[in-house]
Amino acid sequence: MSILETITALSHEFGTTDYVRGGGGNTSCKDKHTLWIKPSGTTLSDLTPETFIALNREKLAELYSIKPPFGSSQREAFVKEMMQEAVLPETPGRASVEAPLHDSLKARYVVHTHPYIVNGMTCSKNGKAICEELF
Repeated sequence: MSILETITALSHEFGTTDYVRGGGGNTSCKDKHTLWIKPSGTTLSDLTPETFIALNREKLAELYSIKPPFGSSQREAFVKEMMQEAVLPETPGRASVEAPLHDSLKARYVVHTHPYIVNGMTCSKNGKAICEELF
């Protein structure tokens, strides 16, 4: 099984309603030169090996060596532009904004979800108090 077939299978496994609602997370895989990551705006359950966005890891790593603009909106635009420049031409599209994080992790495969139960607690008005009480 190729690494793209493996990450697709993992995406389908964790993209079920047992774990998430909607898109609910992000998946990626990498080799020495390329990071393949879930496209922005897609769901884990609908991914195929062909839908992953391929990024040049060397180009993506430049984000950590360049001083970004000061303002938050300028910084966000800067990062999005740098990420888009890292997208390889054979996979046009918009990579998840979490691509730099996934690239920085040493693991070949990265799967993380945004479970609706956790999101509900952390986004709720009383989320901090509820979490402290439960945990």
